[in-house]
Amino acid sequence: MAIFIVSLDLRPPITSIGPLMTQIQHALHMNSLTASLLTAIPVFCMGIFAPLTGTLGDKMGIDRAIFACMVLIGLSTLLRFFVHASALLLVSAFLAGVGIAVIGPLLSGFIKEHFAERAAAIIGIYSVGIGVGATVSAGLSIPLGSALHSWQASLGTWTVLAALGLAVWVPVLVADRGFRDEKQAKGRLPWNVGRAWLLLIAFGLQSGIYYSVTTWLAPQAEQTGYSAAGAGVVLTTFSVIQMFSSLVIPMLVHRSNKRTPWLMACAVFSVIGLALCAMPLGMTGPWIADVFLGIGLGGLFPILLILPLDEASTGDEASRWTAMMQCGGYIMSGVVPMLAGAIEDATGSYHQSFWLLVALAAALFVCSYFLKPQRQASH
Repeated sequence: MAIFIVSLDLRPPITSIGPLMTQIQHALHMNSLTASLLTAIPVFCMGIFAPLTGTLGDKMGIDRAIFACMVLIGLSTLLRFFVHASALLLVSAFLAGVGIAVIGPLLSGFIKEHFAERAAAIIGIYSVGIGVGATVSAGLSIPLGSALHSWQASLGTWTVLAALGLAVWVPVLVADRGFRDEKQAKGRLPWNVGRAWLLLIAFGLQSGIYYSVTTWLAPQAEQTGYSAAGAGVVLTTFSVIQMFSSLVIPMLVHRSNKRTPWLMACAVFSVIGLALCAMPLGMTGPWIADVFLGIGLGGLFPILLILPLDEASTGDEASRWTAMMQCGGYIMSGVVPMLAGAIEDATGSYHQSFWLLVALAAALFVCSYFLKPQRQASH
C-alpha cells in the first residue's frame, strides 16, 4: 500500500501542467519555448540526478531517503500555490524533477529488499500507481482550476498526495528501523558493465517512444480528422489500456518466471501500434493502434524495471542499476519527442514521425533478445 500511494505522486507535478498550459502562459506571459521547460525540466532531471541515488542511499538508508524525496516533491507542489512569476514555477519544476529522479531507483531498491521473490508483481503495482497518478492529475487539472478559480490552486492541490505519501511512509520507517544492513557492500553505478548499458539503451528507447506517443498521439488523431475532444478520448483510451497492462503483464511475468518472451512480445505490439499510426488508415486507425500501443508500452515499462532487480543481489545494488538505467534513459526520452516534432515540422505530417518511432521500437525488439536475465538460471 505504501509503495502504491508513494508512486501516485511521481507524475502529477509534470502531468498536471499540460492541460493548464494556455492559462499559465497567458497569466505569466511565457512564450512557448519557456513554457515547454515546465515539463522538459523534470524529465531531464529524472535522468541527470538519478545517479544521486547511491550517495543518498548510503548516507541516509533507502527508507529515509525515500521520505526525504517525498518531502522535496511535496514542497515543490506546495510552492505552486504562491506562483506569480515564471521563475518560481520553473524552480518548482526543478525541485519536483530532482525528487522524482532519486525516488524512482530508491523504490526499486526497496522492492528488492522486501519483495525479492515477488518483485515482478510489486513492480506492477508500482507502475499502476504511476499511471493512475498521471492520468488523474491530467484529467482533473482543468476541473480543479475551475472549481477553485485558480490554476495555481489546481497545481498546488497535488500537495495532498505528497502529504498522504509521507503519512503512509512513517510506519515503514518505524518498522524498518535497523532493517538495512549497514555492512552491505557499497558500490558505484555499473558504468563499466556492458549489460547495464544495454538496459540503459532499452529503457531510453521505451521511454522515448512512450513520451512521443503521449505528446503526439492526440495531434496525429486530429490530423486524421478527429476533433480536439475526440483526439483527447483517443489519448485517454491509450492511457487506460496502458495502466491495465502495466498491472496484469508483470503478474503474468511473475507466474511464468520468464522475462525475454514477454519483453519481445510487448516490443512487437508496440511496433504494430506505431505502424498503424504511421499508415493512413482513416478514422479507425487510432482506435486499433490504442490497443496495441496500450498493451505494448504498458508491459515494457514494468518489465524493464524488473530486469535491474534480476541483476542485483541487494536493494542497494538494485538501486544503482536502476539509477544508471534511468539516468541515460530519461535523457534519451527527452530528445525523441523533440525529434519527432521536428520531423512533423519538416514534412507537415505525423506519419513520418511515427515511422521514426517504428524504427526505434524495432531496435528495442533487437535489444530485448539480448536481455535475458543472467541470474535467473542460478535462482
